[in-house]
Amino acid sequence: MTTFIIIAAIITLVALGILVLPLLRTRNTVSYERQAQNIHYAKERLEELEAQLKNASISATDYEALKLEIESTLAHDIDIANNSTDEQTDGPRQSNKLAIGLLTIFLPLSALGFYLVVGTPESIVPASQTQPTQDQVQNLVSGLEQRLEQTPDDLEGWQLLSQTYLTLGRYADAQRGYQRVLTLGGETAHTYASLADATALAAGGEITDEVTKYVERALTINKDNRQALWLAGLGAAQTGDQANAKKYWNRLIPLLDDAPQQQEELRAIIRDNFGDQANGNIASQETPLEGSSPEPAIGSQAGLTIAVSLNPEIAQLADANDFVFIFARAQQGPPAPLAVKRLRVADLPTTVTLSDSDAMVAPMTLSKFEDVLVSARVSKSGQPVAQSGDLQSDLVATKNTATQTIELTISNIVK
Repeated sequence: MTTFIIIAAIITLVALGILVLPLLRTRNTVSYERQAQNIHYAKERLEELEAQLKNASISATDYEALKLEIESTLAHDIDIANNSTDEQTDGPRQSNKLAIGLLTIFLPLSALGFYLVVGTPESIVPASQTQPTQDQVQNLVSGLEQRLEQTPDDLEGWQLLSQTYLTLGRYADAQRGYQRVLTLGGETAHTYASLADATALAAGGEITDEVTKYVERALTINKDNRQALWLAGLGAAQTGDQANAKKYWNRLIPLLDDAPQQQEELRAIIRDNFGDQANGNIASQETPLEGSSPEPAIGSQAGLTIAVSLNPEIAQLADANDFVFIFARAQQGPPAPLAVKRLRVADLPTTVTLSDSDAMVAPMTLSKFEDVLVSARVSKSGQPVAQSGDLQSDLVATKNTATQTIELTISNIVK
């Protein structure tokens, strides 16, 4: 990337040189124009004198005297002009200096602006330095919300906003957004599956009847929608219907060839839940060789140590008896929380441990997903579903093998 910047700078300097060098040359344009005017005027006068001489309007003696006068005057004017040229030999004229200044500023800036529009400026800055801050993301969301207030029928805008809400963990807002997408004609398998995902997450990971309805609609439109197949299997597992859970997830496995980590995680879930009953898409369990040790779990069984506190600045908004939910969920994987603990505000500050014993669904445990997100929320309604007025912490990304204590401070108000 340094080579690219150096080459671009050299090309810019060469272009500037080609444009600026002619402007640096000393040239007395005013003197040149004055000389040309004088010569032209002298020629006209001489032509008039010759015409008068032919017409006998003047004598030959007068003709010679007037001709000599014109030539003397022209020579005198040219001499004055040449003397004035010497006064401008120290550098370019003022107008040239202005042109040079504008070129040296405008050319590099215009090249940079053009590159920012049609190029790939993100390749110059490492990805770690281009991640937007939380304030920047919030500003972008606010800008999109304001735009949709002015153009409420913008289907693509609502799709983008709904997906952003879902990514930010604003599940209730994501629900409303995807419902708006449906009313605007965006009835696709992706919309129904995303709406089902948002509804399930808003319900604390529970696959409710409403979620099932959206999932079925998504699979009717596209029987191979990956998100809908996952949720369908999860719903069946939650109700104890292992046959349908296995059916949906076995159908999902070959569709995850481009996501091998998720594919292996799903295979592990099916193995743990169904054992040898899994179909041919799942590798059969083999008897370990003598002297070999069983394959270790993806993560540690010890769990995550989490310290939870309530920001004093918003403490007055919480009642001592309000419930506090502490979640851990996969960064990439099932929408349902992998582990949940429920406390009271009166218990804060406190330190808890989330482990496999806190799983909501038996096969989906914390130890099976390496990359997880943890958060804490004060629920004013007593339900795990986030609602307006609840208080929550930021999401913290970590590994399920992390041994250090994770600090969560509840500082945000759910809008």
